[in-house]
Amino acid sequence: MIALQYARFGVPEDVVEAVEIPPAQPRDGFVTLRLVRSPIHNHDLATIRGIYGVKPSLPAIGGTEMLGLHDGKRVAYIGRAAWAEEVPAPVDGLVPIPDAIDDDTACQLLAMPLSAVVLFDELKTQPGMWIAQNAAGGAVGRILMQLAQKAGVNVVNFVRRESAAAELRGYGARHVVVTEGAWQEEARALTGGAGFARIVDSIAGPGTLEYQRLLAQYGELLIFGGLSGAAVKLDPSLMIAAETTVRGFWMNTWMVRTSEAERGGAMGRVFGLALAGELPLPVAAVYPLREARAALIAAAAPGRPGKVLLRP
Repeated sequence: MIALQYARFGVPEDVVEAVEIPPAQPRDGFVTLRLVRSPIHNHDLATIRGIYGVKPSLPAIGGTEMLGLHDGKRVAYIGRAAWAEEVPAPVDGLVPIPDAIDDDTACQLLAMPLSAVVLFDELKTQPGMWIAQNAAGGAVGRILMQLAQKAGVNVVNFVRRESAAAELRGYGARHVVVTEGAWQEEARALTGGAGFARIVDSIAGPGTLEYQRLLAQYGELLIFGGLSGAAVKLDPSLMIAAETTVRGFWMNTWMVRTSEAERGGAMGRVFGLALAGELPLPVAAVYPLREARAALIAAAAPGRPGKVLLRP
């Protein structure tokens, strides 16, 4: 069968190859899924580069989320080695997909939407509160924005380009700030000068200092991603004087520290949003596994209008 494999860490389109490998052998507690769709997430690219929180043993098959077929039924799965024509998956990790949810949406449900729902809960917001997020044009950002506005929370969305701002406004965003010029003053003015109670930083790096400066008294900066690939820069005097908090959040850890009921409840909310047509999960392109290089280049392109997906 075909699988997308890499034997060293590096630039994804340079190190990932479509190779023929033997099908996985049957084992207790596992079933074989036939690939329908699998998204290329930013964390997949970071893993291949060797800069994510988990480093797989090499050689490794890429991908972490997929929609597959088992006994003729569609199921979603999130784990490892999803970019292959056949994927061994634990039976207790499969999520049946309702017929009303299309393939392109179903293959994306377990990573970004679930992360957005849980992340919003982690922020512990209240109606009228001012929060902000960068990388707001991504799937998590779009969903988090909609959840916040629906709950009566004021959310300012930071993006790097006016085209991304226009796209986000098309999804209903009320407050979008392009991070050019005097963007910090513009953002703070929206809060009446008080600053933000919560800021989600998905880029992290030297620029984190600019977001730290926008926190209100007792505010919290939550590091959700590391797209910059650089170390975070912070000012300790700001943390001390305003008694602000800086912490990280990772879905992998949340999955371990929560109960089955909590995980099921969050997943139920995601399904509800999907069935109501309230998940903004556009798709930019779908590539066959054999066109891995083109797919990976497209997935890493700035300003792409949606997720890049893989198919058999």
